[in-house]
Amino acid sequence: MAPTANTNSIIVIAGYGPGISASVARKFASLGYTKIALLSRTQTKLDTAAAELVATYNITAKGFAVDLADPPAVQTVLATVRENLAGTIGILFWNPGGNAKGIFDLTVETFGNDIASKVTSLVLAVQKIVDDLAANNGAVLVTGGRLSLESDESAQLAVDWNAGTLAIGKAAQRKAVHILHFALKGKGVFAGEVTVLEIVKGTSFDAAKTATLSPESIADKFAELESKRNAVFVSVP
Repeated sequence: MAPTANTNSIIVIAGYGPGISASVARKFASLGYTKIALLSRTQTKLDTAAAELVATYNITAKGFAVDLADPPAVQTVLATVRENLAGTIGILFWNPGGNAKGIFDLTVETFGNDIASKVTSLVLAVQKIVDDLAANNGAVLVTGGRLSLESDESAQLAVDWNAGTLAIGKAAQRKAVHILHFALKGKGVFAGEVTVLEIVKGTSFDAAKTATLSPESIADKFAELESKRNAVFVSVP
């Protein structure tokens, strides 16, 4: 089994929300990570979530409001995270949201935001903290999705779900993760993606309330991927 990141380093949860990201934060807190930074656009939501982590796990947790579609702001907030939590970053967990648009409904702004949050900000974030990651035997962990896969089925689903921008952004993100994996491994840093193949309970795609895939099972897969580090891409379920 490969060595895991230093549990005394900071884990950054970028794109925090009540589903997968919240489950990942709880999972890594339960594994002994003592400093957690939560990133999303809404400070009040982050403050509540951080307080719950502190109360439950007796760790240091803090929220930092930032738009992941703004790459310079992301680089700036990572410096703020290091200063406020008095440490270096060992894990970057990347789970950006976004507003899915159909291929004929997208605008320059919405399409640009999808690419920025899923690819540009991810790569520039890694640039900013690469020395931290290397010093902590760190990892970059990214949430992927079924729509990113190169198949007729996924392309048809993108049309059926009116989610062309999401599919394109996730596909570009998948390639970025693949390149990051090979660019970082010589530094002792792991980069990998968990590709979610089914609809997750509680998400906007689960309008019929029929999904059976839990965010907790996805968090378990991320923990397994980080500890084993034996594949760039793994899937759930």
